[in-house]
Amino acid sequence: MSALAFFSSPLGWLRVEAGAQGLRLVRFAGVPSDEERGAGWRFVEEFFDFAEAYFAGSQNPYPGRLDLSAASSRQRRLWLQTMQIPYGRTLSYAALGKLLDMHPRSVGAGMRAAPLLLVIPAQRVIYADGGIGGFAGREGAKAWLLQFEKRNLRV
Repeated sequence: MSALAFFSSPLGWLRVEAGAQGLRLVRFAGVPSDEERGAGWRFVEEFFDFAEAYFAGSQNPYPGRLDLSAASSRQRRLWLQTMQIPYGRTLSYAALGKLLDMHPRSVGAGMRAAPLLLVIPAQRVIYADGGIGGFAGREGAKAWLLQFEKRNLRV
């Protein structure tokens, strides 16, 4: 049995899932349901600590273990590279694609499939012209996260 919990964020509820190998999923959720304290609960708790610190202005990346076993090798490369974009900074779909020898549309598709909100900071990937691009139908949340990081950026 995996672990399942819900985190109340400034953007609404986040559904957090983890297994014995690491954090598996963080996404926007509707109304929370029952938690399950199965295998991987410690990864859920690590995410809660990370998310609380993030929303308090911490710039530290997620320190825990991830379970990306369901991802393709291209997705893993893309998501791990995205995790290298510094807090408060952005990179265009095209620039990220150039780093990984991927078409910008493939980068966009990979960002839409990113399973770990905040941990894989897909909000930091934008259009080359400065437009924010998509965010799985939550563009307002993407804009909020970008503004939040800029306000809290410490050089």
